[in-house]
Amino acid sequence: AHLTVTHAMEVWLGEHFNVHGANVRVLYDKPPMLFRPTTIDEEHELFQRLDLEGENEQLHGWLDHVDETHEEQTPSEQTLFTKCSLHNSEQIIQPRQNRPALLVSSTSWTPDEDFSVLLEALEKLHTLIMNASKSTPSSFQNILVVVTGKGPQKEYFLPLLHKFNEQHQYIKIITLWLEASDYPKLLGCATLGVCLHTSTSGLDLPMKVLDMFGCQVPVCAIGFDCLDELVKDGVNGRVFCDGEELSRQLFDLLKGYPLEDVKMERYRQNIRGMTRWRENWDECARHLIVGDKLD
Repeated sequence: AHLTVTHAMEVWLGEHFNVHGANVRVLYDKPPMLFRPTTIDEEHELFQRLDLEGENEQLHGWLDHVDETHEEQTPSEQTLFTKCSLHNSEQIIQPRQNRPALLVSSTSWTPDEDFSVLLEALEKLHTLIMNASKSTPSSFQNILVVVTGKGPQKEYFLPLLHKFNEQHQYIKIITLWLEASDYPKLLGCATLGVCLHTSTSGLDLPMKVLDMFGCQVPVCAIGFDCLDELVKDGVNGRVFCDGEELSRQLFDLLKGYPLEDVKMERYRQNIRGMTRWRENWDECARHLIVGDKLD
């Protein structure tokens, strides 16, 4: 029996090793159940604990202590994304109306995930936003880009991120290294995911996109052979080829957030109900490997 992670790999096995027939099966990776949307209570607890605005000097000006409801909030009662207020002696946690859009990108900081593409896109996005706001009031919230992961190129890019944050008022980039249990929670809070992974072989798919889809987060992903087996452009996300194209996609998707969210909600609807790992194994591979069938 042979299992492949993409149809492209199945074709490759046939062409190079003459492996064909019923004993070859595509078993797509699927997200485990811990990747799911984060509840508002979980989000509030996570961002209180991470204290992004306290730990990152460039975010200090983003958290005013009077929300649109004009209810006085103490710093401990609100985060960049959530607020906790008392109503009839009951604590109510809600999203902040003026919360930033949250972009999350998980990277290994290696050449096959070229971070300069995202940096270029954010530079151009800031220019697009500033030009648009010259003629009409801005329809963009602040944008926080959280980059997770470790790798050999991280130290090279950190000064570039610092310089970017100094020069751009409405978009900030921070890096985080999270506990394993916090990573799914962060993804579940994201407005949009960005994937810079390019498959060296062109035969496998990025697991990080599956994790985001498990959290019902649409993705902008850089294109490569066989990516369309996972990311359907204009259906569950967008596919880009360079930083300029990504900047235009981000401008289009984040304009009007969070009040005008039609495209993103359509993408989320197309992601919901995705098969999970256990179901996928039982349906596609169990009989082939174990030789039994589930009733």
